[in-house]
Amino acid sequence: MIVRSGSRAARGILATVVLTAVLAASGCTFISDAIVDSATGGGGGAGGFASSETELQVLYAAGDTGGVATQRISVSPSDDGELSIDISEDEVSGVGDMTQAASWNAVSVATLLTGAPLDVSYRFAFDGRIDGPSAGALTTVGILSLYYGDDIADDVTMTGTINPMGTVGTVGGIPEKVQGVMDAGTISTVLIPAGQRNVPDAAGNLVDVVSLGRSGGVEVVEVADVYDAYPLLTGEELPRPADDAAPAISDAAYTKFQSAGDAMLATYDRALAEFAALDPVVQQAAGTIPAEAAAYADRARQLQVQALQGGAFFEASQAAAVMQATASTFRTVQDLFTSGGNAIGARLEGAASAEGEFTAFLDQLSTYEPETLADAEALVTAYGNAFDSYTLLQYATASLQRIADTIAAAGYTDFEQLLTDALTPLIYYDLARGNLAFAQAVFDIGRDNGGAPIAEDADLEAIASFFRRAADADWAAFESGVIQPIAESRGESNDVFRTALSAVDTDVALSYTAQQSVASIEQYLGEGSNAPYAAMGYGYVNYARNAVLIEKYYNNGVLDDNLQVVGVSSETILTSALDLGRTQTARGAGILAAEGTAPVLIAGAYEQAGVAREGDVANKFQAIAQYSGAFVLSRILAYAGGFEGSGYVAG
Repeated sequence: MIVRSGSRAARGILATVVLTAVLAASGCTFISDAIVDSATGGGGGAGGFASSETELQVLYAAGDTGGVATQRISVSPSDDGELSIDISEDEVSGVGDMTQAASWNAVSVATLLTGAPLDVSYRFAFDGRIDGPSAGALTTVGILSLYYGDDIADDVTMTGTINPMGTVGTVGGIPEKVQGVMDAGTISTVLIPAGQRNVPDAAGNLVDVVSLGRSGGVEVVEVADVYDAYPLLTGEELPRPADDAAPAISDAAYTKFQSAGDAMLATYDRALAEFAALDPVVQQAAGTIPAEAAAYADRARQLQVQALQGGAFFEASQAAAVMQATASTFRTVQDLFTSGGNAIGARLEGAASAEGEFTAFLDQLSTYEPETLADAEALVTAYGNAFDSYTLLQYATASLQRIADTIAAAGYTDFEQLLTDALTPLIYYDLARGNLAFAQAVFDIGRDNGGAPIAEDADLEAIASFFRRAADADWAAFESGVIQPIAESRGESNDVFRTALSAVDTDVALSYTAQQSVASIEQYLGEGSNAPYAAMGYGYVNYARNAVLIEKYYNNGVLDDNLQVVGVSSETILTSALDLGRTQTARGAGILAAEGTAPVLIAGAYEQAGVAREGDVANKFQAIAQYSGAFVLSRILAYAGGFEGSGYVAG
């Protein structure tokens, strides 16, 4: 759950900003890791695992054809009690960054879907040169088969990525992979992502891969998620998420959400009045941003009437964040007209105060003593939101400092270029500060709501480490699988293209800057009792966000020339991700409730995601991110409560 103010907000902000006469059009999307004896094959595996080793047939594409490689997965007790992953290869540089990250992601997803132990060691051995995430779904099924003790059929394989909730994502090169299977003659069935029956080959010709496979005696079957794929690969059913009811919010939490929502709407009203006091020309330059903020406020009030106070609070928070950022940013724009570059310097002078607010909030969190899982939910979420605020502030401040340096060197020859360069970091700066206030509100809502205790033997550091490393692996995959190839195709460096993409998608800016900032944050936190919760906050937020970045930019999103997501390559995959996301989130919340904890913030995020999924394509991807984050947080809490396997027992 990425419960951040403005998650969808600034998609409207900069996408609709037209600074007439002086500003070129600019688009921006905003935030808006019990030991038992292990056998050497076929028998019992590490603690909790029914088997210890399996072998998979992995597909790859090469030029106008493809082939079949072998991947062996084994699991054993960890030497040091921490989850670890080892990847071996029979070629120098035979396994690329994307495949390494896909292996991490497969472990992450399989762990989420089973409650598998975090004190085991996985080994992935590959024959041949493989890169890309397209074996992610198959690898996930392989790990699941080890956990449940089911054998993988040797004549069935699959291609497709995997996301945190278990949906199978789109991939390229399917015609070539099917042709490679036909040429090999050892596989009878190939599973592909739903919606990818008709796809282009390497030459750009549209190919019906079901018909192609049939011509060579290979059955090609579309699957939407691991629950579809598992029985086709093993002959056994995978425990499916039950159709749980929507997460319920307690009366006390209802009142908290309502009060906080009202406060956010009041903040919106004040910011609107401040904006209205600006010069009419500057107001006009803001384009439709105020209307976007008003739409969030209207939805918040409508949700309040429907008694959906959680969703209303988050919508109201977005309204407040957008309007506050708009008023403050365009006040600076107005100051730029009157005092030139001095207005940028004034903003930079305020950065130290903003950092002080962040460290003060961290100090407040460090003294809080969580007793229940609801307290842990609040603390982890607060840390995640605070880190996002700090990360965005760092990104914006660095950008504004570059602008100030250019001004000092007389590097701007016209005012229009100054405004063009300044607008995005100014909005990010203001949203960062507003998001910190949101983090405080979320913490106050989520804390002290009762519930089941945190398990005395819960290894909080292991939980935190697992999700932090999973997040970092996903970012490495995004860098090597998205940033690098697109940058090369545009004749740009990775830094130049990443900066351009960060300007239109705040999640990219957040994820990249988080990588750069985490060391300084960890140093500040030290080894205090709440440090594991802080690491969980970083881990779950960035894991969910980075996984959706891959889903959006590598798998399914269609971009226009301005790098805006304007469509998807598979509506089937998008719908499946939304539906399974909703189901998995409800299931995760239902398990918590059955164990004595009614999650508050997860329920609120569930309500807001229900609104986002009805919006445009960009909003739908944001809903997937919200479902992913909420589901991941529910599983973190299950581990912290000591009932991570509850609800995931094979029938």
